[in-house]
Amino acid sequence: MTATATPPGAGGPAPSDPGPDYAGDEMTLFEHLEELRSRLFKAAVAIIGGLVVGFVFHERVLAILREPYCDLPDDLRRGLTGGSECELIVLRVLDGFFVSIKAAAIVGVVLSAPVVCYQVWRFVTPGLRPVERRYAIPFLVVTQVLFALGAVFSFFLIPRALEFLLGFAGEGIVPVLSANEYLTFILQTMIAFGLSFEFPVVLIILSLMGVITSGGMRRYRRHALFGTFVAAAIITPTQDPVTMSMMAAPLVVFYEGSIVAARVIERRRARSAVGA
Repeated sequence: MTATATPPGAGGPAPSDPGPDYAGDEMTLFEHLEELRSRLFKAAVAIIGGLVVGFVFHERVLAILREPYCDLPDDLRRGLTGGSECELIVLRVLDGFFVSIKAAAIVGVVLSAPVVCYQVWRFVTPGLRPVERRYAIPFLVVTQVLFALGAVFSFFLIPRALEFLLGFAGEGIVPVLSANEYLTFILQTMIAFGLSFEFPVVLIILSLMGVITSGGMRRYRRHALFGTFVAAAIITPTQDPVTMSMMAAPLVVFYEGSIVAARVIERRRARSAVGA
């Protein structure tokens, strides 16, 4: 069973000299389930609260998400009226409701993410050794920051991708976008970029585990770069070369940065081994 964070001597037998790997007393199955129920309930309350706030501000969120479309040239967003207004249409009865739900969900996820991650952290922390806890918090923070950076990065590049894709229509074809489909495209792209920005975290974790080395990453650099573009082509919602290249470029930078980080980790590990 996963151990609790009970300190030595605070209820129950414990080693006289616990050492750095001591995590505490073990929990029973029912204690695990009770702890899980408590953490899930708190996370659910945070998500519901975030959704409620999201419904209050969903119109402002929709206005922000519509900006990439509004930044397009007039000939690509003439719409049904033939004017230069920034218009998105609703094709089905429930589309307006689903659009509002998605806008509220964005706010809800952003507001509740820290609380949910904290609840996950509190649930798994008792089972971690002190040395693992030392790395867990930085990785948790970095993961959220990188995901947010990826989403923001994609938001500023989406207008170019839209212009490239809608420009294929040619003369005589007027692009008319559904609000629901447009918002789905925006969200899929932002999530894809956010997940792709987690790439260096994965590499550094593997380096800490000793699965990969800086020398190995340098040796297989060509294969990794090729795989990066293949992964970008698969993950990119639109599969167009512009968006794919936009996603692959940061991954290449992250890969090179991970090589440097892995080298630093190896040097510290070597110094620790010599000191021991």
